[in-house]
Amino acid sequence: MGGHRNALFPNLLTLGNGVCGFYAITILCTVRIESATGALEPGQIAVFSKAAWLILFGMVFDVFDGKVARMSGSSSTLGAQLDSLCDLVTFGLAPAVMMLRLGGVHAAPAVWWERAVWFFSLAYFLGATLRLARFTAENNPDESAHLAFKGLPTPGAAGCVASLVIFYTYIMAFKAKELQWLSGFIEPETIQEAVSFVPKFLPFLGLLLGFTMVSNRLRYEHLGSRVFSKKHSFDFFVYVIFGGIVAAVLPEPILPVLFLGYLAYAPGTLVYQYFFPAKKPAAHDVRSVDV
Repeated sequence: MGGHRNALFPNLLTLGNGVCGFYAITILCTVRIESATGALEPGQIAVFSKAAWLILFGMVFDVFDGKVARMSGSSSTLGAQLDSLCDLVTFGLAPAVMMLRLGGVHAAPAVWWERAVWFFSLAYFLGATLRLARFTAENNPDESAHLAFKGLPTPGAAGCVASLVIFYTYIMAFKAKELQWLSGFIEPETIQEAVSFVPKFLPFLGLLLGFTMVSNRLRYEHLGSRVFSKKHSFDFFVYVIFGGIVAAVLPEPILPVLFLGYLAYAPGTLVYQYFFPAKKPAAHDVRSVDV
């Protein structure tokens, strides 16, 4: 009985993640896109922005539920299954629905484009489903088993989609003070035109994310475990503090850089290792340790 009581708090955190995903999907399905110009209305911008922030907010619950469960010794099969189900809602289904809805923001979209958006969004969802099924089957409650992932983790994939949507709605709304200041140098329409590619880019990104989530060759570090499970230097502490301040002041342009940089990390590492393989020490350079 005691074990079940200890698991209550981490399971509530997990359910908080699922609630964020459910709420995001709900508001995405209720928004009406009837623009004849192919542009979002102010109310639609607010809905997409809110849904994207809900996905990121779900990540906060996801970071801490497993950590709290392992620290309290209350990890369980039920908790692992519940975590995967909630992750599938928030980081699998919600971003796929967002791609579908935002992909329809066009003036009279072509039939082939509607089909492409549907299938690419499906590819993202299936990639997330397979990724979470594999993770659940191979799940190990030991802390050392949560330092790296095979394939892009679903929160990272969802973060790529949500952060780009946040940046897109941030520019299209053009209400932030820093943007008003920038408009004194560049016309707002010019800036908005520069980011108008995002709705068309998201489905292709979804296809790429679906593949990276199930790739066995790509290894991604678990940033939460890396940060909280080991000691770091004072310089690292300073970087985290001041980096967090910059991200808190300007989250809209900073978050896409962070998430897309994380996405590119593993493929970039593979490419670097291919062109610059680590040199193995020569046989005569290896010294015996026998005494």
